[in-house]
Amino acid sequence: MGGPTGGAQATGSTATSSRPGEARQARQSIWGLAGGKGGVGRSLLAANLGIQLARAGRRVVLIDLDLQGSTLQTYLGYQRLPRSLADLASGKVAVLSELACETPTAHLRVIGGLQRGELRDDPVAFVRQVAEQFSSLSADHVIVDCGSGRWPATVASFAEATVGILVTTPEPAAIEAAYLFTEAYLRWCLVRALTGERMAAIQARLRETGIDPSRVSFRAFMTRLQAIDAAARDAIAAIIRRTRLELLLNQVRSEADEEAAACLASGFRKCFGVNLSTAGIIEHDLSILQAVQKRRPLSQQYPNAASTKEISRAAARLLSVGVGPLRDADEEWEDLEALDHYRVLEVVPKASPKEVQSAYQLLKKTYDPETTCLSPLMDAPGLREMQARIEAAYRTLIFLESRSDYDRQLLGSGALKEDQVRGLHAAAGAAAAPAATDTPTRAETPSKGPEAPAAAPAAPLMELAGGHEVGAPPGAPTDAAAPSGTDGAGRPAPQVPGDAGQPLPGPEAALEPGPRPAPGSGSELREERQRLRLALETIAERTKIRRAYLQAIEEERFGDLPAAVFVRGFLREYARCLGLPGDDVTQTYMKRYRDWQESRGQTPGHSSSWSQN
Repeated sequence: MGGPTGGAQATGSTATSSRPGEARQARQSIWGLAGGKGGVGRSLLAANLGIQLARAGRRVVLIDLDLQGSTLQTYLGYQRLPRSLADLASGKVAVLSELACETPTAHLRVIGGLQRGELRDDPVAFVRQVAEQFSSLSADHVIVDCGSGRWPATVASFAEATVGILVTTPEPAAIEAAYLFTEAYLRWCLVRALTGERMAAIQARLRETGIDPSRVSFRAFMTRLQAIDAAARDAIAAIIRRTRLELLLNQVRSEADEEAAACLASGFRKCFGVNLSTAGIIEHDLSILQAVQKRRPLSQQYPNAASTKEISRAAARLLSVGVGPLRDADEEWEDLEALDHYRVLEVVPKASPKEVQSAYQLLKKTYDPETTCLSPLMDAPGLREMQARIEAAYRTLIFLESRSDYDRQLLGSGALKEDQVRGLHAAAGAAAAPAATDTPTRAETPSKGPEAPAAAPAAPLMELAGGHEVGAPPGAPTDAAAPSGTDGAGRPAPQVPGDAGQPLPGPEAALEPGPRPAPGSGSELREERQRLRLALETIAERTKIRRAYLQAIEEERFGDLPAAVFVRGFLREYARCLGLPGDDVTQTYMKRYRDWQESRGQTPGHSSSWSQN
């Protein structure tokens, strides 16, 4: 992980089991926006997220904690503010709430930052001084512009958030910087959890096993820490779980750019073992440049611009993220070698062939040594090894026979249950042996009448996908009567793909669908959920989708749902939580959704206001 002790100068060797702000209001949410590099639109997004939340009736305070150069106020239309954090740093003001300046937007206040040179104290200590007073702001949401780069004060600001929002663009340099920033943040969590002596002891144990602590990835470090010091791992995990990571992908110009979000999420799982959800994708929009040039807030100057609407949707998505003191454990801190093929490809066991194919193409691109953005975290041998794992998983899951065998292995080992795998191919393929009976044979009993006719030969069985057998059609000849190399009628037997001289089918000849279609209506989704004995609250907690939206999906109250792009995302997450093929469920349900829109004369992009839900 590039040295778990890196960045220790920010906190020394003192263990910290709790952080400032433990007494914050129970419902107060802290959003911290940071980026690996400058120029990705972080401050603009922070300002406009605040405007959108305030318009929805939330009490919001924007704080500029970019100690290397504050510019947040310019995106709200201000050149200077009457008060700023410089007054707190100089001692003129002792209470943070006194620095909050009202804005023309109701419920929105802003606290200006300070410029480099205005802070004489330790920057990290100043960040903590500010964070300790978040609860005094009487706000539902505190949005912090943390700055960019791996400067200790930037990482410290980000670590104070309950929702950590990474802002990046699709350019490779920006994505690499996002990876490196996250690595620095995770190191920060590690240093805060452990004393210097404890960390030194762990490093010594790692060296004894032949592992260089300065080169091991964070995921591998946490995996091995379980055997070395489980309590230390739990302490690190407790700090990491206080901040939920979200992504805002800015300045997107094409579908290829959109894939950067999925690539980042995969890299986070494989390298860090943590999840990265996508809060929003903001398209490249000239309205942003025009608003900046006019020194006017984007949301006010161009309320109908595509970028403004996308920021509004991102705010709605972020509002659905829980703000509890600790989130559920969803890390993957286990050895990569222990992952089954489904987890390697990052698909559910019920994934359709199309989903398997799509996942393979995305991961193949993500871990390509020639083009990957993971080079700062994974060396070339590690990338080639990952590519080999992905290739092996794909070749196993894309073909019916190999996937059936693999699923049977997982079922036999208890790694999967029968209702978790896809369709007929998961059933046991071995034909059941004839059941033994206690009825005596004719040779054992005296004949009491005319000799019974000889029993007719058993009808031949035909094997379907997954090992199921059915009787052959009436009149079908038996295999015993057919000469070798011919069918039952004496014609040459057709060659089966995979026989000698016959090539294996390509991906287009992949798995056949299961015996019953995936649920596509709201009532069918509800029935599947109830069959699995899952409460709607459980689904909401796992997917981080509002319960009201899930209930609207099940009841098909389409008018209460947000824009179609969000409905599709909700459906995929809901289906994945139920172990269903997301693409199939989404396609069927969205057809019903579009039919409803057309019946009401609405355009496909129509949605209800998220602020009213």
